[in-house]
Amino acid sequence: MNTNVKNKILGIIFATILILTLFNINVYAETSTFELTDKSMDLELNRTRYLSYTGGSGDITWESSEPTIASVDNEGHVEGKKIGKAVITATRGGETSSCTVNVIYSSLNIKANSGSLVVSSVNLVMGEHETEKLKAEARDWDSNVISNPETTWVSSNTSVVTVNKTTGELKAIKPGKATITATVAGQEDTCDVEVFSAPVFTDFSKAKYKTALNWTVESLQITGIKPDTGLSSHYYYMITKDNKKPSITTTKYGAVDTEKMKNKIEYLSVNKDYLFTNNFSKYAELNQDLYLWVIQDESLAHYYTDSNGNTVSYATKFVVNGEKINRAKLPQLNLILQTMSLWGGNKKDNQYTYITFNFPTDTKNRKFKLKIGKVTDNSILTKIQKNNYTGITELLQYAKKHDAVYSKDLTTTSLAYFRSDNALFDGRKLLEDDAYYYIYAQFDDEDGKYYPIEGVTLAQAWLAESSNAWDLWAYTSSDFKWNNLTTTTTTTKKSTEKSNKKDTTVAKGVIPQTGVKPVIIGSIVFVVAIGAFFYIRYNKLRDIK
Repeated sequence: MNTNVKNKILGIIFATILILTLFNINVYAETSTFELTDKSMDLELNRTRYLSYTGGSGDITWESSEPTIASVDNEGHVEGKKIGKAVITATRGGETSSCTVNVIYSSLNIKANSGSLVVSSVNLVMGEHETEKLKAEARDWDSNVISNPETTWVSSNTSVVTVNKTTGELKAIKPGKATITATVAGQEDTCDVEVFSAPVFTDFSKAKYKTALNWTVESLQITGIKPDTGLSSHYYYMITKDNKKPSITTTKYGAVDTEKMKNKIEYLSVNKDYLFTNNFSKYAELNQDLYLWVIQDESLAHYYTDSNGNTVSYATKFVVNGEKINRAKLPQLNLILQTMSLWGGNKKDNQYTYITFNFPTDTKNRKFKLKIGKVTDNSILTKIQKNNYTGITELLQYAKKHDAVYSKDLTTTSLAYFRSDNALFDGRKLLEDDAYYYIYAQFDDEDGKYYPIEGVTLAQAWLAESSNAWDLWAYTSSDFKWNNLTTTTTTTKKSTEKSNKKDTTVAKGVIPQTGVKPVIIGSIVFVVAIGAFFYIRYNKLRDIK
């Protein structure tokens, strides 16, 4: 077969196939039903999708039952406008087909703490953090956040935690676990919630409060309680002039902010059976009522996150509310200068004076008067020697009425008064060795700010023999030595020495006073002289014979 014949045959076959194909297509197009591929579909908000179709012939018209929810253009592109449902209808050659479009959110996350954090779990603490509001954060196809999506909330265990079905607010009921489910259009998310027991605070319902003056300090002790002695608990106290509740400043972790509350709070030390402080004098000296507030911060077994996104690991609250405190009983608070020392001397040709004492005042820069005077009333001295407390009260009145060898207005320079000055006074010139002196201090109340305080102590002077040093020993000191108190006035070494000296005064008609030793010596001399006289006379008479 030649080439021309073959080409003709191939051409006839190709034409036949083409005619048959076109015939079949035309028959199918004319006989198949027009319809949309999807009868329903979910469409994310602000997303556009194309609706495909089959069958029918001719041009297609498109229509949406709710264009504000889902719109459609002339080519079948559908866009989700807002949450809801719309029916998209396509018409071709007298035939119609529909697709129900459900416009939904693209994603959903649960957020807590006023919507600041996306969370998968939340901790609630009974008595501390029992409520928290959850928020549903929905997004569209372009990841834009949708404000206030309509959300349904459900708790898996309402005996542990409930949730408001529309607002998402949680409420702890008892310790335990539950799962919270949030549902919005087409999406849902879950959050695990655990409720923990309340922190245990110390019970002060049977507490007793006592102040006491312990030598150099005034203390406050709180008994009748069982404080937490662990490192996770701390106690602080505040003193106010009335029972108006003060405020507490805390750190972002929930503990007391000691830096911001500096000079407003003080630590309470912890013993297994009580709380105490030895730093109460600064409050006791204030001229006001004293109301006590005790703050306890307790470490939580489990933290929670607050509305600012802070991890809170401490619970803090007032455990004592405005308890009125009585001062230590007078006159013990207001009378004895419990420890004091006053000494001085000459160092490198420079006179110096030191004063130290601890007294029921704990404030720097307190103005006070210092007064020193000699005590000549033996009845007062005898009472103090016998530890008769009335001797101190009488000494206080004695100091206020009698003249002083030294008196000056001074100012405290530290909590326990200490002062070093160049010769406040020269003790060697003002004091008599071994004599007794009162030391009196009266604090200025500074226009009623401070509680009136005055105090006194008994001291004994000591003047060094080998140096210019001098000292006043308080009667509570081991260096203080009691001398003979049998005379009506104070007997000292120097007064004893004076009593042994010959009295040369002569009164009219009175023989001058003589001592025992001069009389004996005079008698012996007289007897010896008479003996010598008669001995000489005897020898002369014998020679004459």
